[in-house]
Amino acid sequence: MRVITQSRAYQLSSLPNEHNEIDRQAFSHYYPKRLTAEVLLDSIDLLTGSKTDFADLPPGTRAVSLPDNSYNKASPFLKVFGRPDNISVCECERVQSASLAQSLHLMNAADIKSKLAASGGRAEHLSKMEMPEPARIRELYLAAFSRPPTAEEVRISEAHVLKPRTDSEGRPLDSLQSRRQGYEDLLWALMNTKEFLFNH
Repeated sequence: MRVITQSRAYQLSSLPNEHNEIDRQAFSHYYPKRLTAEVLLDSIDLLTGSKTDFADLPPGTRAVSLPDNSYNKASPFLKVFGRPDNISVCECERVQSASLAQSLHLMNAADIKSKLAASGGRAEHLSKMEMPEPARIRELYLAAFSRPPTAEEVRISEAHVLKPRTDSEGRPLDSLQSRRQGYEDLLWALMNTKEFLFNH
């Protein structure tokens, strides 16, 4: 594994330069590609601090460990994001292209909303942590992107998290509930970025 990760090919940037920006076949730079359905579902679970339960499998089973394609029908996420039914042995059966259904699913599907608001999840954990807001935001960015946020990202995130909020009847929420909703919003926003959805 060390040989692979230290190779020039593995370390190529996904950002093209003036010499290779039109290259589509010579592997002069890394070509960004969408995460597969199983990897994306596991990544969302990890980011939100929730777990997807699969019938007849032990709690905590990851989507990449599913034994067969029968779980595609039970999981709308896997179906929408193109987990193949393995009708043939060809990897070409997997659909990697983005679709409107995928975007809509990430934006407002019930299973995504429940992951964001999961009891004991990352949003609740961050809202209760005893540390300054920039440190909480840094932890969230490290979990989502494996990098610290820029100063501008911290400023925008902190302003959103600390914004006063009201409930459905217009009554102000207490600071803990308001902060938790702010972190749920921030999680949702980060989850919908290309930086999260693509290998790059």
